[in-house]
Amino acid sequence: MRPELDAALAAVAAAQTAIARGGSDQITSKGGRDLVTAADVAAEDAIRRKLLQCYPEYPVVGEERGGEPPAGGGPYWLVDPICGTRLFASGIPLYAINVTLVEGGQAVASAVGDGSNGKIYVTERGMGAWAVTDDGRVPIRATDSEPILWVATGSTKSGDWKYCEAGFVGAALLADRWVVWMVGTTLALAYVAAGRIAAYMQFIGSGPLHTAAGCLLASEAGATVTDLAGEPMTLASGALLAAATPELHRDLLELVDESRASAGA
Repeated sequence: MRPELDAALAAVAAAQTAIARGGSDQITSKGGRDLVTAADVAAEDAIRRKLLQCYPEYPVVGEERGGEPPAGGGPYWLVDPICGTRLFASGIPLYAINVTLVEGGQAVASAVGDGSNGKIYVTERGMGAWAVTDDGRVPIRATDSEPILWVATGSTKSGDWKYCEAGFVGAALLADRWVVWMVGTTLALAYVAAGRIAAYMQFIGSGPLHTAAGCLLASEAGATVTDLAGEPMTLASGALLAAATPELHRDLLELVDESRASAGA
């Protein structure tokens, strides 16, 4: 395991400590339905301190404090201190803490903290995915044994995609094959990786700050992770689908295509 993964793990743990101190009730609007809490900022500051302490030469690009990737494809960090701030601010702890190492334009290692129980998941490209426990790192694997389909909703962006999303959710419900959850947090990608849900999808991209860590984690846990055209995910990809098995991935993409056709999108 590369040493940067230990730094990412320590950074997520530092964020968990910062969040536990409070701040969910100190809310500032970012415009529209988007918001930020004092805990978001405190968590990102804690992550930055830990990462820069370990790797001062690696820039940090964060959701709240900003930053720029280095020129030439050098290594840097992507940080989303609380993915699911709306839920967090409402006292619903379904949020993720995402820390990703990027090299050569692709995510190569990540750590994801689960706000609901304090668990941390880690992964390295080509090496698999693990849950961190008191006994060490335990391998995790995606599975479709839990028939739960999680669809991210709530984006403030408009467009034809919303009609496709609505049609897809309706078709998924009528198929009576899955329990359909509709909550906006990339914690769902960690749940795909851990076999807790069967699939997760976004109809509009939220950016690599939010998705890179979980997409790498789910992929390394054996899930099929692509955009909604079925192409491999990159840092520039938008909408996404992570499914526990290739067969489920195929079925869901077919349902997406049918919904697009019905919506005229």
